[in-house]
Amino acid sequence: MIGHTNSRLIYELVDSIIIFNVENSVVFQGSEIKAILTSAGINPADVCLNQNELNKNSKLICKTISEVRAKLAAKNFTIPEVDHQFIAFPVNLNDETEIILALRDKVAYINAIEHDLAERAKELECLYNITRELDTLKPLENVFDDITLIIKNAFQYPPNTNVVLSIDNKTYGYRDFLSENNYKILEEKLYIQDNAHGSIKVYLDNEYEFLKEEHHLLREVAGKVSRAVQKRKERLSLEKQQHILKLKNEKLIQLTEECSERRQRLRTFFNAISDPIVVVDRDFNISMSNKDEIGESGKCYKKLFNREKKCEVCPTEHTFKTAKNGVHELSDDGFTYTLRSYPIFDDNGEVESVLEVCRDVTDRKVMETQLNQTSKLASLGKLVAGVAHEINNPNTFILGNMKIVSEAYEDIFPILDKYYKENPELKVARLPYEVFKENIKVLVGDMINGANRTKKIVGDLRNFAKKDEGDLNEKVDLNHIINNHLVLTQKHIKKRAKLEIDLDDDVPIFIGNNQKMEQVLINLSINATEAIDHDSGLVIIATRYDKNTNEIKLIITDNGSGMDDTTRRQLFDPFFTTKRDRGGTGLGLSISYGIIEELDGHIDVESVINEGTTFTVKIPAKREIENEKNSSN
Repeated sequence: MIGHTNSRLIYELVDSIIIFNVENSVVFQGSEIKAILTSAGINPADVCLNQNELNKNSKLICKTISEVRAKLAAKNFTIPEVDHQFIAFPVNLNDETEIILALRDKVAYINAIEHDLAERAKELECLYNITRELDTLKPLENVFDDITLIIKNAFQYPPNTNVVLSIDNKTYGYRDFLSENNYKILEEKLYIQDNAHGSIKVYLDNEYEFLKEEHHLLREVAGKVSRAVQKRKERLSLEKQQHILKLKNEKLIQLTEECSERRQRLRTFFNAISDPIVVVDRDFNISMSNKDEIGESGKCYKKLFNREKKCEVCPTEHTFKTAKNGVHELSDDGFTYTLRSYPIFDDNGEVESVLEVCRDVTDRKVMETQLNQTSKLASLGKLVAGVAHEINNPNTFILGNMKIVSEAYEDIFPILDKYYKENPELKVARLPYEVFKENIKVLVGDMINGANRTKKIVGDLRNFAKKDEGDLNEKVDLNHIINNHLVLTQKHIKKRAKLEIDLDDDVPIFIGNNQKMEQVLINLSINATEAIDHDSGLVIIATRYDKNTNEIKLIITDNGSGMDDTTRRQLFDPFFTTKRDRGGTGLGLSISYGIIEELDGHIDVESVINEGTTFTVKIPAKREIENEKNSSN
């Protein structure tokens, strides 16, 4: 490809020139320039032979050739009616001087290529010289000084260029200037093991410009220097490590006999203990165990728990780091183990290995869980009674007072209406009277509804402590509850997320309790909202009716933080919460789960960490059918 390109350039140049000998006779003429001149009525072969018969364009060429021959200097010129620029220049500057007439743009193109080739040769020479310097055994300080000079001479304007190499707080190269403001700066960082340790800066007088190729050259040089420095540091580090390993090996040989004796002694104790015991090194390799099925090789997490990688929380790792005993409870495939670790020190007081004791405590954990749950449920009744009493008293005052306020407005408004007719600018609570009158009833109604909702929550707390069948004899329209009883929740949701509602018009009415379903909706919606910890939060509330299973579905989805399997298993336990520091009580989801169970339904949960959670409430629609049958009978 390169040979083909060079040949094409040569042909283009030859086609663009005419050569005149010392007698101004044409000894060669290219096809391209000949065609251009011929189109202007110029015959190159006759241009300097018969002056009397030449046209003005031919005379212009002849005159130009004579001037170039006389002054031995190139000259640019143009010919009228020809859309090209020409250049004439002498060659063989002696008695046999010949003149070449050429298309100017072709000559300029060839000159540019010649200049680029010269620059590329400088760059290749620069890279070769730098490589040679870096491969020597000279101190790096001397090499860096030489490199700055090599880079300086490789750039287009060496007299106007300065190079400074900085590495590890040391500077190399000559800076014969006072202020960087007078220079353009080209810089490449020096990276060693992905960390910047210095840079190479090239300073160029402001009146000049860096070439694109000079950017590439400096980048290549910086890479070579970085690799050479890293290689030398790695070599020194390797020599140091080899020395350390040699010392350790000598120590290891010295301790071999002592370890053999201790090993035999430990074996006697190990075999008398029923729990699996292993001794592991820092790479978790087993060097000793008290069980034949475990053996004395392999990784401890593989032999004890059949895992392919170490445990997420490893007490052995803790013991190696702190030289202290460690303990961790591990659950795996339905079993629970207590894993304890104890440091084994060498003669220098360093942790040489760790002894692990693994005990199966599955049965004990099951019993503890059952006892904790029993204790929790036993204390829950006392707690609920006190909480319900403290909430119910002030809430009763609120309900009673708000009814009086509502009735008072019915008596006050006629008086205010009469006063307003005489005083149109009347304002109440800084609002125009008409606006106040229009909205005050809505505000009072919202407060009464809120107080009633609080009263219902108190009732649910009491039901939680004491089983109560409740009144499940109302017709429940789930879509209606979402559309009309989600005012307070909507405000809470929209503070943290966008709310989308997608309702299925085919969802049938079922027999249940409206306030309890509203409570389920509120609890699940708030839970979804509080799981969102980013600015693009989204909560979707949807309803569906599955004709195949005759189930009504309430689906609440969020794109929050999600939850792991452990959290999902405890989600509906009373008082379990991940929001204790934000005031969470752990009762909302537990109460909701109890309400849905009363309707012979259930709640499914799907969750992915950092992607979100979906709660699907499924309620049998058959309750309405059964109720109608019982009524007809």
